[in-house]
Amino acid sequence: MTLSQTFGAFAAHYPSADMPAAVREAARWHMIDSIGVSIAGANPKEESGKAFGQLTADWGAAKGASLFGLDTQARAELAALVNGSLAQALEMDDKHGSSLARPGSTVVPAVLAAAEADGLSLSAAIDAAVVGYEVMIRLGFVAGDRFLERGYHTSSLIGSFGVAAAIGRLRGATPEQIADAMGIAGTFASGIQESTRTGSTSKILHGGWGAHAGMLAIDLAMAGITGPDTVFEGKFGFFETHLTPITGQLDFARAAEGLGSRWYLPETAYKPYPCCQLLHAFIEASKQVLADFARDGVTVNDISSVHCQLAEPGLTLVTEPRDRKKAPQTPHEGRFSLFFGVAAALVDGDVGLETFLPERLEDSRIVALAQKIEASVDPESDYPAHCPARLTVEAAGRTYFKHVPYHPGSPEAALSRADVLAKFERNTRWYFGGEAVSVAEAMGEASETGSILDMLRHSRRAGALRQAS
Repeated sequence: MTLSQTFGAFAAHYPSADMPAAVREAARWHMIDSIGVSIAGANPKEESGKAFGQLTADWGAAKGASLFGLDTQARAELAALVNGSLAQALEMDDKHGSSLARPGSTVVPAVLAAAEADGLSLSAAIDAAVVGYEVMIRLGFVAGDRFLERGYHTSSLIGSFGVAAAIGRLRGATPEQIADAMGIAGTFASGIQESTRTGSTSKILHGGWGAHAGMLAIDLAMAGITGPDTVFEGKFGFFETHLTPITGQLDFARAAEGLGSRWYLPETAYKPYPCCQLLHAFIEASKQVLADFARDGVTVNDISSVHCQLAEPGLTLVTEPRDRKKAPQTPHEGRFSLFFGVAAALVDGDVGLETFLPERLEDSRIVALAQKIEASVDPESDYPAHCPARLTVEAAGRTYFKHVPYHPGSPEAALSRADVLAKFERNTRWYFGGEAVSVAEAMGEASETGSILDMLRHSRRAGALRQAS
């Protein structure tokens, strides 16, 4: 069997009862987290909120699926596009380590939209999400970080395959139809990283496009359009065309290994900070340095130099072009600037939603400190399994060194349920006010046997406060 046929059979026939309870519970909370980050992206203070707030005037519909934080609905495939884009807008969507997969902004928006539009059960949505996460993550193992080296982004590249499997499961497609949908999704595969160099916002569409394209692919397959079952292994298939010339061997065996018994969904990291994950361990390291400063009576004003070490190709992603990353001009540019992110963490003591607002990009203290920060390759990094940080700060004649081996949210530094609730509260305070935590808890308690509508009604409660954070 080809890999698409293997995934098709898994998606169509794997018994719900054999999905471990812990995996299903993880799927539910990644759904809740994804709803929260979509609502954060819908904040009218953000570029994404302004843009999609305008588009909903044309895209909205009386029936369909919810556009989170926008108080309207749209056709399911458009809702997946909008919610997936909003989920990636602030770089807070979940991410699995070595696969580089981001299912929370691709699989989840598609599953929620399709399940809501069709009035399906929460149990069916969880089944589909589990399938989509596993397929997307496993496809990420085939090439590792080589897509990033080539300037591609995995959300829109491999996201549509996970979505095709998930929605195929949800709509009762046959294994053959799901394999066809993956073949069709290969035709849709796209997503370049140049926006991370320029600060443009088109990158946020990668999650939405992966969600949207996968839904279209399964619709087309179920209508009779066929796709190549060798979409992954073929000479003109997905990997060969996007990665030629290929360095090393593609790990197709790992993609199917342990399918249905080895579960990767629970290892997927919740992202605590609204910026590129490569910066997260450096933010933690900066907090540790500040604790040492307090002990020694040193201040941020005493810093003479800062040096960061991280692995390629991530190093280039967050440090080049140098002039733009040293003084980012747009929020999205700031989210991908190692210099600005570390400087903000040292100046403010933390990084939050307000860090990358346009007015904060001009903070003279942060901009000045960013000029003192340099970066080089970390030869000991285990990226992409983790995004470690090696941070050296020279201040007041002393040297402070911190090594944070595991990025926050990784299995070795996992966020607790309380952390996830706190993140939801931060992301949705502008929308729900003081009710934010109770909203997340209510979604967490919704019965699997009930309709998905019973869970999602909490995400748009009438009477929820609308106030600026």
